[in-house]
Amino acid sequence: MKQEDYLQYEVVYDYGGKFTSQGTWIHPVGSYETWEIIYMIRGCAYLYEGDRQLTANAGDVVFFRPGAEHGGFSESEETVSFFWIHGKAVSADANAALDRLPLHAVGLQHTQIPLLCKQLLNVSSTPQYPDSVHNALLGILLTEYAIHTQPRTEQESAEDRLVNDISEYIRINAMHTLHTSDIAVHFGYNEDYLTRLFRRMHGVGLKGYIDRMRMGYIRTLLVSTDLPLKSIAAQSGFDDYKAFLKYFSYHEDMTPTELRRRFYRMHTNNW
Repeated sequence: MKQEDYLQYEVVYDYGGKFTSQGTWIHPVGSYETWEIIYMIRGCAYLYEGDRQLTANAGDVVFFRPGAEHGGFSESEETVSFFWIHGKAVSADANAALDRLPLHAVGLQHTQIPLLCKQLLNVSSTPQYPDSVHNALLGILLTEYAIHTQPRTEQESAEDRLVNDISEYIRINAMHTLHTSDIAVHFGYNEDYLTRLFRRMHGVGLKGYIDRMRMGYIRTLLVSTDLPLKSIAAQSGFDDYKAFLKYFSYHEDMTPTELRRRFYRMHTNNW
């Protein structure tokens, strides 16, 4: 993706919230003048837009287009929960850029997307923040989605492909304790060589990138679930709860509880 494309995700935030189903549920049928982005927190939703059907699971993102009828094609028996956000493009160029984004992307729970959703919904429920802040956060959210769904190109170098493959491996396994030496052995490359590649392409070394992805996973659990901190520590690969608190405070400069308190305001609804 070209740098100038990122500037085209200029949008106006309209409204949003967090939905949690009560009992058997199916997404209602509707058509809106806004773009809608859904981040799945829990469960499985059976959705369609036009003649395209998709099954969205926890960690997936669904992106509905304005004017297109969408809804559910089958009922969900288990609890379904997701963030939902509506916005409008500010120009024809912005609308065209949004139209190039995919309808469905899987496994984005270790990215910044859930944190940005929670942050946007928290800010939009706080009267002190002006609309410009809401719009900027939505633009960042859409840019993050674009970054993680951009297709590979034929011009991509062998080093680019290697870094992307390792990055994806780290993202998928962010809930585990990963060591740079293990990754080097797994991919068959020298540890120092991989560290230099990551520093050049991501601005941090291999260990720094592992920590970045692991912290993203932890933040997602903190802001999008009500799990106790000890459960989050265990799901993040920590056998020692005190070690988890020390690790989090070192990287975030605050406690897990303090982070949660920053994201407590949002509109919620149940269908």
